[in-house]
Amino acid sequence: MQAVRADAVDGSKPVASAPPPPAPTPDETDRLGPPLVIVEWQDAWFDFDLADAEGSRPDYLVRTVGFLVGNGPRFVSLAQEILPDGDGFRAVTHIPLPVVERLVHLDPRDGFVTA
Repeated sequence: MQAVRADAVDGSKPVASAPPPPAPTPDETDRLGPPLVIVEWQDAWFDFDLADAEGSRPDYLVRTVGFLVGNGPRFVSLAQEILPDGDGFRAVTHIPLPVVERLVHLDPRDGFVTA
């Protein structure tokens, strides 16, 4: 598991990382697939019906739950569905790391780690 950093564009403090959980056994990984996580992140919220900036929401925290299928240098990727027979994933959401506030592992094999 990689630690998720949210080095925000505005220079705010990055998210602290927790020590990595023990690696799942090959049987667990095959049977259970990628770990289940929740990602809290700042959405780029915008409403065309608002006439001025007073009605804007500068702090719009979104929570997305899914299977962690990518944790790279630029994005966290969550899949909503795992397809059978190794056909991959469907409904994948890619969240840029600079907007990630927190990533929490919900999978019991990960020990419910908060990162």
